[in-house]
Amino acid sequence: MSLREFLSAGRLKRHKASAGEVRGLFAVVKRDLADARVRGLSDDRRFAIAYNAALQAGRACLAAEGYRTSGQGHHHTVFQALRHILPKESHHVLDYLDDCRSKRNLAEYLGADVASELESSELLREALSFANFIQDFIRARHPRLAR
Repeated sequence: MSLREFLSAGRLKRHKASAGEVRGLFAVVKRDLADARVRGLSDDRRFAIAYNAALQAGRACLAAEGYRTSGQGHHHTVFQALRHILPKESHHVLDYLDDCRSKRNLAEYLGADVASELESSELLREALSFANFIQDFIRARHPRLAR
């Protein structure tokens, strides 16, 4: 689906982001990256928190580009819409994060012991890398929003 099709289907809406909004989303990213490092939590919870950090970074990117999600399937929409915004070299990360979305859904809605320690640690590393990439991307394309 193209960005135009996401808009037509009501899964994206036009949006004018502020620097404060982007800062706020990255505050959530920072908090979640720290929380996902807490060793006393279950691997499922750490996985879900690390996933949320990546999701919020993706939402910040969409907002900077003039969009916000709407309707059903917000999480899926974020990672699919970003394929039309981010360079092709980053699409493998979007694929990985979308796979993590499915696993996170299982952990959130169907039970326990869905994510392993290795998976939660790997996602934490990827979420941190993705958040840094998105921050640099926004800084380069929308300096007024990266204050």
